[in-house]
Amino acid sequence: MPFYPIHPCCYCQKTEAGQACSMAEKVECNRFLAYIQKLNSMNAQQVLIKELKYLLSTNKGGKQS
Repeated sequence: MPFYPIHPCCYCQKTEAGQACSMAEKVECNRFLAYIQKLNSMNAQQVLIKELKYLLSTNKGGKQS
C-alpha cells in the first residue's frame, strides 16, 4: 500500500485551533498546491480526484468575479 503525503492542513500553523481555511485560501496555499502536485506525481488518482471533487463541490475553489 503506497504511503500518501499528509494533508498539509493537518500541520498548518496558519489557522486557529480546529478552524480550517476556506477553499479559496486553500487553492492559493503553496503547501496545499504542493500536496496536490505530489499526489499527481505519485499517480494517486483516487485521492487526487477526491480532493478535487471536494474543491468543486464546495463551489469556493475559484475566484469570484
